[in-house]
Amino acid sequence: MKNGTKKHSEKPLSDPESELLARLDVASKRLNNWAEEATRRIQALEQRLVEAEPGIAVWGATLLTESSAFRGDDASAPEAAERVVTLGFAKVKKDKWGIAVREVLKGKNGRLLADESTLLHKAERHLRLLALPHLEALTRQVVEAVEAQTAGLGDDSDERPEDQARLIIGSAGGST
Repeated sequence: MKNGTKKHSEKPLSDPESELLARLDVASKRLNNWAEEATRRIQALEQRLVEAEPGIAVWGATLLTESSAFRGDDASAPEAAERVVTLGFAKVKKDKWGIAVREVLKGKNGRLLADESTLLHKAERHLRLLALPHLEALTRQVVEAVEAQTAGLGDDSDERPEDQARLIIGSAGGST
C-alpha cells in the first residue's frame, strides 16, 4: 500500500478466508502452548536424569518414520531415503548427556546415509510433541538399564566398591 491506495495484488480477504485465518490463530496459539509445556516437561525430566548420572545410553521409541531425500553434497543428485527418528537418553554433541532424538537416514538396501543426535528440547516442535507420550517409558528404560548393571555388584549398597573388593580379597587368604 502506497499513499493510502491498495495495490491490485492486495485484495481484501473474503469472509471464508477471514474465518479460516481466525481458526488458524486459535489452533496456532493452542499448538504453541502445548509445545512450550512439552519443552518445560522435557527440560525438567532431563535435568533429573542428568543429575542422577546414569552414564548409560538408552534408545527407545521410534517417533517418526517417513520418506525423505538425501543429497551428499551440492554436486550430487538427491536420492530416496527413509528418515527414522528415535527417542533416547544419550550423550550428544560436546559430551552433553540428555534426552535426545536420533535422526537416521537410510538409503536403498538399508545403507546408512546420515546419523545425527540432538537434544530433544532443541529439536523441532513436532518431535517434542511426538515424544511426550514416550517420556515415562524412556525413564523406565534408563532406570532398568542402570538396575541391570548394578544387579551383580553386591547387596550392601552402603559399601563402597573398594571395600567390597578388599573383603573379597581378604576372605581368600585369611585375616585382613
